[in-house]
Amino acid sequence: MTGARPLELLQQALAAAGTDLTARELAEAVWLADRLPPAGPADGPEPATGMSDRSEPRAADTDPNPLPPAPYRGTDVYTSAGGAPDGTAALPVLVPDGQALPGHAALIRALRPLRRTELSRRDGDLDERATADLAAETGLLDPVLRPRPERRHELVLVVDDGLSMQLWRELAAELRAVLARSGAFRRLRCHGLDSRHPDSPRLRSRPFAADAPTVPSAAVRPSGDRGLVLVLSDTVGAHWRGGGVGRLLADWARHCPTAVLQPLPQRLWAGAGLRTEAKVLRAVVPGGPNASWRVIDPLLPAGLAPFDGLPVPVLELSPAALAGWASFLADGGELAVRAAEVPGPVGVPAAPAPGVPALDMRSRLAGFRAAASPEAFLLASHLAAVRPLTLPVMRLVQRAVLRGRSSPAQLAEVLLGGLLRREPGPVGPERYDFRPGLRELMLETLPARAAIGTAALVTGLLRDGGQTSRYVPVLRAATAGTLALPPGATAFAGSDTPLFRHFAPVAAAGGAIEDVEIGTLAAADQALAELVAARQWQRAVERGEQVLEELLNTLGPGHPAVLGGRYDLAGWIGEAGSPQTALRLTRELLAECTARLGADHPRVLALRVGAAHWTGRSGDPVGAVAGYREVLPEQERLFGPEHPDCLYSRHQWAFWLSYGGESEKALERYRDLLPRQLTTLGAEHRETLRTRANIASHTGLTGHPAEALELWRALLPDLRRVLGPDELLSLVTEAEIAHWGAVVTGDPGEAVRRIAPLLPRLTEGFGPSHPSLYAHRRRMAVATGELGDVEGAVRLLRELLVDLSRWVPPDHGEFLATRAEHAYWTAMAGDLPAGSRQLRELLPEIEGLLGAGNLYARAARSALEELEELERSG
Repeated sequence: MTGARPLELLQQALAAAGTDLTARELAEAVWLADRLPPAGPADGPEPATGMSDRSEPRAADTDPNPLPPAPYRGTDVYTSAGGAPDGTAALPVLVPDGQALPGHAALIRALRPLRRTELSRRDGDLDERATADLAAETGLLDPVLRPRPERRHELVLVVDDGLSMQLWRELAAELRAVLARSGAFRRLRCHGLDSRHPDSPRLRSRPFAADAPTVPSAAVRPSGDRGLVLVLSDTVGAHWRGGGVGRLLADWARHCPTAVLQPLPQRLWAGAGLRTEAKVLRAVVPGGPNASWRVIDPLLPAGLAPFDGLPVPVLELSPAALAGWASFLADGGELAVRAAEVPGPVGVPAAPAPGVPALDMRSRLAGFRAAASPEAFLLASHLAAVRPLTLPVMRLVQRAVLRGRSSPAQLAEVLLGGLLRREPGPVGPERYDFRPGLRELMLETLPARAAIGTAALVTGLLRDGGQTSRYVPVLRAATAGTLALPPGATAFAGSDTPLFRHFAPVAAAGGAIEDVEIGTLAAADQALAELVAARQWQRAVERGEQVLEELLNTLGPGHPAVLGGRYDLAGWIGEAGSPQTALRLTRELLAECTARLGADHPRVLALRVGAAHWTGRSGDPVGAVAGYREVLPEQERLFGPEHPDCLYSRHQWAFWLSYGGESEKALERYRDLLPRQLTTLGAEHRETLRTRANIASHTGLTGHPAEALELWRALLPDLRRVLGPDELLSLVTEAEIAHWGAVVTGDPGEAVRRIAPLLPRLTEGFGPSHPSLYAHRRRMAVATGELGDVEGAVRLLRELLVDLSRWVPPDHGEFLATRAEHAYWTAMAGDLPAGSRQLRELLPEIEGLLGAGNLYARAARSALEELEELERSG
């Protein structure tokens, strides 16, 4: 076969496999293969998405609470988080996204009246006959041009790219493509409009590009007398209310036809910034500017309905509305439409009444429920089951939940309804979350089974969603992944992979089991036991998969050793960097064992403790506290209040209170726990020493530095004697003594000199995501600033914020404290207005999440008062 051409080699390989094709047949097959569309879900799996080709029955379109027929299986799919720190646990994949602007073909048909041509005044084609006649008659070789036909109209699309318009970003891109494909315009230009700029509305050379150069209003206005201007906006920006955008519209309307395309449905326009009224527009000549139109009130006589400004029609983004507008421009006549009057202040909002308290979350939810459509409220309830939220993921959930009733307006109602806020953070894609306390209230409005089934609904949609030309990046849980799962994330879909297939629950018909032998998987294999002892979690997961598969084949899915092995493997998966997956697997096992063993069985209680642990490790400290609070009474009833399992739950309860920023409550619980541990475990037990360390830490955090310093100094000799000087808890104690000593003596230099050598050892022992490490890094940054290196403090705090955003949720106390310090030292570095503004905006969030009496809240308020005093003093 040496020297054979590639097609000949392929022909010989196919012949050897039993498929004998002639050279012509093979060439035609290769030609056809390159032109066939890619296989859809019915033809096989889609490698880009990781989705299986199996399909699930769809929820009925008329069902107000669609439920999946069965839970989804496989690995979890999460919102993309960005970044690539070491030791993370997710892989990037693509999932199909639907159209943001439905009905492309209908919109193109609606623009047909504008597809008119006229002879160009600038360009022409060579008229050969006329050129030859001229040369014959005059002897001069001078080309004669005949006017070239061209489209009559030029279109300028101005896209409002403010904060609220992020929802319509993909819609704007699709609208621009539809306008270009319609063939109705000889030229199409697109500009951006910033309707929220502090000074005045700004026009940019392209939308959604903050760094794009600004352009004047006259440059946006089409040249000549055949131009059109369309402004795409939800009219929510501040300058729509203050009249700034109205003056821009008036400038364009005096020269050419100008209209506003409103993506929101008409029933929501009353809450927008552009006031509209029902009018009839009459054109004197087709295609004339707005200034040439007559405005007629459809109900009142002319004398009772004066219209002194310029009319600007406001159109729904629908084929019917565009068709009427296009016919009006092309043929003249009359157009019944909602129109705004410009220029001048439009809808200036009234100032809020002084002293009116902010709405509590239940009142906010009640207001949204009263104003929103049933579809929007149902969508918001299902969105509460997913965290974090991005616009593509919200659209996927919307399509899965509402099916045939889905439209962009319902998602707009949710985004503009005051339920969501942007998640703060210096890095990563734009994410949203419910306001504090609203997520829990939203989930109360939805049956538990429906909330749990949200991920299954999206999974079914992705499996049978058909062909699409657009995909969005997401993350699939993988213990050997290269990207980070968002802190506190919950899966919005599932992806079938071989890794977790044997985690499928055992049928309830299998009968009762005697026990769940937790901890037996490592005992079944010496190599696995060594990996677990060495804390090599990734390799332990790989080896544990094999061991569990062998046990499954030998003993069957209902054997106690197999169930216990599933629990062990779930824990190792969490330690390897996938706590969200560990939580989901633990909850599945808990449901099975509760049904087979009963709610009071000790192993069931152990699984409930494990679920609470992984809830906290997944970034939900409030959920972890709730889990331990619920399981502790059951443990005490069965084992007695002094049992080691009960003491462990008490300790974890206090730990997650502290992790959530509630230092005072955590200190109270630690102080209650210590005498119990001294009686049951003894003074030299590791858990007792840890509780003493936590009491010392929270004594300082609650505002008693001198007392905290004495507690740390008393603890250090016991730690060195019992655990050794190089043990992590001993190193932490040394760092705490250095910090609180500096606080008491006012010598930050001593803290920097003593803590700096300890940080590498603490990082190696704890890993990059431990809360203790965050606190020490923040303290080092603050001490650096206090020693005079203000720029160094800002740099260290910025680096810490980047790491925090990868490992903790945005409402974590340490994250909020670091943001406050970053704002303060930004001001001290020379940008006083920016730092003051950041801290002023952050303080209500800190007080709302942690309470006004919290240490971090008090420190932020004190820092803001200092900056405001500097501003007053000039």
